Amino acid sequence: ASLLQAENFSVAAGTTIHCRLSQTLSTKLNFQNDPFTATVTEPLIVGGRQIIPVGSTLEGHIAWLIRPGRIRGAGEMRLDAEKVTFPDGRSFTVNAVLVNAYGAEGVKVVGEEGSLKGPTSRFKDIQEIGLGMGGGGFLGTVFGGFHGAVIGGAIGGAGALADTLRRRGKDLTLPTGTQLNYQLTRELLVSADAPRQTAAAAPVTTETIR
Repeated sequence: ASLLQAENFSVAAGTTIHCRLSQTLSTKLNFQNDPFTATVTEPLIVGGRQIIPVGSTLEGHIAWLIRPGRIRGAGEMRLDAEKVTFPDGRSFTVNAVLVNAYGAEGVKVVGEEGSLKGPTSRFKDIQEIGLGMGGGGFLGTVFGGFHGAVIGGAIGGAGALADTLRRRGKDLTLPTGTQLNYQLTRELLVSADAPRQTAAAAPVTTETIR
């Protein structure tokens, strides 16, 4: 085999790429199409050869995002991977789906497309409405016996419901360092003679320390 053939590798569909998120993402602060990056944390080995080294960068974007609603409050987002860039600058297109996410409280991966679903506030909302009913019932008992309790409970429950409806559920948040495991859905072809990217100068930014 020629040198070029010896340096070309194929990574089969179904192989998992392990990486960690490089920035925090949230349904509260981010928008659809925002970019994201993650750093590969485990080397991908094929036939005893390291194909994707640790420190490579997985890049993608937020394909869609839904903020948590009211009552049925669960934020959702999907992170689509686009390419992986090696430390030496070589970059390759990636077709992959998210299969696991660890390190983000209350977040789980659902569906065939690997969407992320945040914690739901539904049970908490039901509890709050129930407490409102209890409080209204107490006031109704003081001012009118049984019938007052029924009326007071309805008033209290309506107040708790109205208050709950004004608030959204807990946002889905993926903190920096969240473990993301992507599974290739198509074969990944890696070649030694792929063009190398030239690192651009980093823009000067001013960050406020809180």
